[in-house]
Amino acid sequence: MSSDLCIGIVAKPDVLEIAALEPRRSVVVTQFPATVMGLAALIGFMAGYETTVRLAISGVAALSVAFAIGKTPHLEVFIVSAAVADQPAALAQYAERSI
Repeated sequence: MSSDLCIGIVAKPDVLEIAALEPRRSVVVTQFPATVMGLAALIGFMAGYETTVRLAISGVAALSVAFAIGKTPHLEVFIVSAAVADQPAALAQYAERSI
């Protein structure tokens, strides 16, 4: 099991469906608006975590979200086909399993 925070995001045009999976804890699911403020809230949440954050992003706006988050230390981003995983919790688990 990974010791990283693993986040799955389904990026839709108007909403970011998010699941966060922390080691030895339950999955927490939430939503942020797909706006500048919603992305800022997501980035702020990830900045508060002290170890690596692993993101698996799927959906029509996946690339836009990945570019908006940008490159930061301790961040790994995976763009995942919806055919592989299309739910936030499944994407968080994908990030946990990926190298």
